[in-house]
Amino acid sequence: MIELLKQKARVHGDKLQIIPIQRLQNLKDEIEAFKENEDLNGFQTWIVTGLYRFDVPEVGFTIRSVILIAIPHPAYATVEFTRQGKKYTFLSLVMSDFDNTEKYLNDFLASKNYHATPAPNLPLKRLAVKSGLAVYGRNNICYIEEMGSCFSFAAYFSDMPCDHDNWIEMRRADMCTHCRVCLNNCPTGAIREDRFLIDNERCLSYFNEAAEDFPEWIPLSAHHCLYDCLKCQINCPMNKKHVNNVIGPIKFDEDETDILLAGSPFEAYPPDLKQKAKTLGLHQWPAGLPRNLRVLFELSDRTL
Repeated sequence: MIELLKQKARVHGDKLQIIPIQRLQNLKDEIEAFKENEDLNGFQTWIVTGLYRFDVPEVGFTIRSVILIAIPHPAYATVEFTRQGKKYTFLSLVMSDFDNTEKYLNDFLASKNYHATPAPNLPLKRLAVKSGLAVYGRNNICYIEEMGSCFSFAAYFSDMPCDHDNWIEMRRADMCTHCRVCLNNCPTGAIREDRFLIDNERCLSYFNEAAEDFPEWIPLSAHHCLYDCLKCQINCPMNKKHVNNVIGPIKFDEDETDILLAGSPFEAYPPDLKQKAKTLGLHQWPAGLPRNLRVLFELSDRTL
């Protein structure tokens, strides 16, 4: 049964692992030990104490497993904005097709009289590594063979049984042992040589997804994409086969650019703009996006 579901996932380009529900306690214990043994900053403390949840929900079926799925997406998209008659080209992340994955998963499970419900707020990267689905990179991002880091995780609680698993020790990719590419390309020095955990309060992604002004110590040249940061992934040797999988240009006309700069709510977007925003994931960061765009325009104007 499990192999049939894995084959179904592969047909759709996904990779999948099923973990017995009992492993949630192991995962919780590891996170508790992590909290005790690591010197965590404020954001990391919030993640492990305020974000992660290990409770098994009460639903209309007996939960026996967690289904963890890696869903591919392009390495990035090129995006073109028109502003005051000028064209500007930047980079953006691209969303995975979560709807397609959820549909084929539910269709398969229903045909076998099983069920699934979303499992939010689990530590998905650690779950992926512990279950053997992925490995950590030095940049704390997960990598999967044949996918690199160009994917997103989705997790579901299910009553599909899983009697054995491949629970393993935490591991980092062998390639990272003597590689410094992400260290050398991190624009804010967030990736550390002296420890596994990055300083996520220095990561450009941390600032790009918030609403406050950028700190003065971040150089203007660090900014390159609409949100998040792509520097360590674009340059990573483990993404060599995937980094040319690019879509675009996705074009935003003058009116659409003005709507984004104004910080208008996603619900007020015209239909075409809504579709572009969903493809790129822009609807997730309404507070930071106008500021990010203004900085990117300023950087482009300075370099023209």
